[in-house]
Amino acid sequence: MKKDKYIFQSERLGFRTWRKEDLEEFAKLNSDKEVMEHFPKILSKKEVEEFIEKLQNHFDTNGFTYYATEILETKEFIGMIGLAFQKYKTKANE
Repeated sequence: MKKDKYIFQSERLGFRTWRKEDLEEFAKLNSDKEVMEHFPKILSKKEVEEFIEKLQNHFDTNGFTYYATEILETKEFIGMIGLAFQKYKTKANE
């Protein structure tokens, strides 16, 4: 099994940049109605691919992003966590 370089990790989780291999699992998460309940919409596989590219570009530019997240013990991909600049209107910035 390939050993990943984590940017940081907790006791149970590893946080890393994105890989091509993340697309299938991340697309499954982003097409799940329950998972996406509090997001604007369910994403197509193509939209997920573009989102991963956007997240990696954000990391390359800013040094942080929403990181791909794995369980350390099993290397199972479980989603994303992190911070990123957002470009959408809120009541605070209208």
